[in-house]
Amino acid sequence: MLALFFAMCIAILLGMGMPTTAAYAVAASVVAPGLVELGIPMLTAHFFVFYFAVVSAITPPVALASYAAAGISGANPMETSVASFKIGISAFIVPFMFFYNSAILMEGETLEILRAAVTAIVGVYLLSAGVQGWFFGSRAVWFLRIALVIAALSMIEGGLYTDLVGIGIAAAVIFVQRVFRPKPGATIAVRGSD
Repeated sequence: MLALFFAMCIAILLGMGMPTTAAYAVAASVVAPGLVELGIPMLTAHFFVFYFAVVSAITPPVALASYAAAGISGANPMETSVASFKIGISAFIVPFMFFYNSAILMEGETLEILRAAVTAIVGVYLLSAGVQGWFFGSRAVWFLRIALVIAALSMIEGGLYTDLVGIGIAAAVIFVQRVFRPKPGATIAVRGSD
């Protein structure tokens, strides 16, 4: 995990300010061989590096794609960069799913690949909902957002039990949101003694 984290940082740094193809070529020649030597399959290592080389285009402070979008729209470049990073936060988690579950890369039996695809889609949705604060069309309170992020992270490993934990937490969040309807930003009034 530590090696993957450092590989992520190196791929993002090498890819900053470069077009996608050049960023992947540089990161693949520098980072991927080290990952392969650590025992990570070659396809997984190269997809991991490719993903982060692409994501470096929306990673602050350079965020080349975000700055180009800000120039077109006339918005503040740094605010656009931070907003694009928040929207694309799930893209920083998906490559770790490659490592923990190679069925996402179409390696394995058909049922395993289908389960991995569904798990990945649900996990990315839950992570995006937790980061953005919107879940099933309504605003989520802070503790529900934290629960959504925990549910999403538990679905990374791709094991049956961790997937069930993630789905259980998501179901609990849906139940709390639909039944109790907590209001975001609402404060609890405390009565003082007279």
